Amino acid sequence: MKLVTYNIQYGLDRDGQYDLNRTAKAVEGGDVIALQEVERFWERSGNVDEVAVLAERFADFYWVYAPGLDMDASYRDEDNRLINRRRQFGVMLMSRLPIISSRSFPLPKYGTLTQHSIQQALLEVVIDTPAGPVRVYIAHLSHLSAETRVPQIEALLNIINQAPAEGGAWCGGHPNPDAGWTEGKEPPMPRHVNG
Repeated sequence: MKLVTYNIQYGLDRDGQYDLNRTAKAVEGGDVIALQEVERFWERSGNVDEVAVLAERFADFYWVYAPGLDMDASYRDEDNRLINRRRQFGVMLMSRLPIISSRSFPLPKYGTLTQHSIQQALLEVVIDTPAGPVRVYIAHLSHLSAETRVPQIEALLNIINQAPAEGGAWCGGHPNPDAGWTEGKEPPMPRHVNG
């Protein structure tokens, strides 16, 4: 299985143009593709839903998106109908093999006026491989200072180490099995991790 990770910088190419097709070509050989800085509805990238564009481009892949940053980007159309949408910035994982489950975790963030500080997220994905379920993690850490990045790394390591003890995205029986909380098979939480 070939794992590819790429910080796509919201589709900004070396020539200063936004071109998700070039980004897609750069990662298309991967079986598991982890992308950082994927955004939805930002003016700088043409108000494009990059998640939808990438999902369509990799139509045979399973995918999960985890925004760290989520803000309102709604507007009213020419008929004054509310178009509800979210301006998001986060990580996306695409896999040729089924994604059994996923969880998203906010990473530490500090309120600061001296540098740009946005909410970052860690995405945990369990992939169903022929060798059994495998955990994969993807994160986008702050790059501006060690003061924000080191606590994020510490939190990330703690989350990864605690996962086997916590179990899968859901675990255990429900007092009322007919309530619908335990649809399908209980998702596994493999001890092995990649990412």
